[in-house]
Amino acid sequence: MALLLTGKCNLSCAYCYQKGSKARQAIGWAVARSALETVLAWGLNEIVVEFTGGEPLLEVATLRRAVSFIEANRARDTAVSFTITTNGTLLTPQLTEFLLDRGFTIRLSFDGVDAAQGHRGEGTFRTLDRLLHNLREQHPSGFAKQLRIVVTLLASTIPLLAESVRYLLAKDVQAIEIAPRFTWDPDWRPSCRDGLERQVNEILRLSLDHWRATGAVPVGFLSAAPLLDADAPVEQFLCGAPAATALCVDPEGQAWACPSFAGSLQTLAPLALEASRVLGLGPIFSPRFSRRLSALSGKASRLQLFADRLGKRSSYGSCVDCRYVADCHICPASISHSPTNLDPDLIPDFACAFKYTTLAAREWFDEMTGGRRSVNWYNEVRAALGELEDAVKSSVATSQLEQSLGSVRTQRRPARRIG
Repeated sequence: MALLLTGKCNLSCAYCYQKGSKARQAIGWAVARSALETVLAWGLNEIVVEFTGGEPLLEVATLRRAVSFIEANRARDTAVSFTITTNGTLLTPQLTEFLLDRGFTIRLSFDGVDAAQGHRGEGTFRTLDRLLHNLREQHPSGFAKQLRIVVTLLASTIPLLAESVRYLLAKDVQAIEIAPRFTWDPDWRPSCRDGLERQVNEILRLSLDHWRATGAVPVGFLSAAPLLDADAPVEQFLCGAPAATALCVDPEGQAWACPSFAGSLQTLAPLALEASRVLGLGPIFSPRFSRRLSALSGKASRLQLFADRLGKRSSYGSCVDCRYVADCHICPASISHSPTNLDPDLIPDFACAFKYTTLAAREWFDEMTGGRRSVNWYNEVRAALGELEDAVKSSVATSQLEQSLGSVRTQRRPARRIG
């Protein structure tokens, strides 16, 4: 469940999908509590609660209260994990300690080097660069295990992508998620694809060097599971929204199956508006909420936007003919948020090019590493090499000892008598 603590933000990212948001207020405790009570009452084995916005750290008091409420009211056999998506500019040492102590996964929206990050907010690069340094120095375990960098790629920042990944690897970041903006990008041109391929190939080289040196694969599109066979069955649906396994609750208490289609957060294009009417579940505290949620799967599965993956296409070709169709998960929001697209089967070229290029890179990466990319395998190999080195050293030492003993014996051998 994604709990939108506020529609407000201290930044004004050029590509934010919440431009024109009507939900500018903060969530009230009554709404937040009702949402949490609803989810906890289902008796699930596992719940993931994500705090988001706007900028969720503008509502720290509600965040703390919600965490305390969940910890006090969850069933003993219900595992709860927390996630926060933040731009990081308001992350104080005290807040950092609170989040890490509660086991939060911190999804830090950070687009890389200064020129790329500038699209989020001028001057924010230095703030986040300093934040990464402090996190690594003061919370090394949390830095390694709980921090994820989320990079939003624009057509205009493609030339900076490999440089940004190099910077993040040098900062020893252990998890880097990269995705193109899912709203329409007016700067995408056919020539952008060649630049994207060059950048991804450079990331592939950087990641191979990094893996050989550390055994880690931080870049998400390379560290995912090995690709399926070319003839593997293809799932019909593009995403999990029709399965009704996720909720988003806005500050007014309206619930949606996906925040990308929350009508209170944005001005929606025609296709997205149609999907929003289906994915909207009404007030979380409504007595009819459970009934609407149960009916969601059947209603959403009938929308062409979410279904018939093999029937989708871009200007690069039909998905049914693509080697990577079984592994490709295009977000329906990227299809529906184009202001001029009325075809639910037409995938934007930017999204298609990014998926194809990164999936091809993963296939190459698996081949170059023999499919063995885990830290466990790396540690096993390192241990084996250590044992081999010890054995070699022992063998060399034994040989040197034998040579020394032979020399001593030669020196102590009595001289031969002549005549």
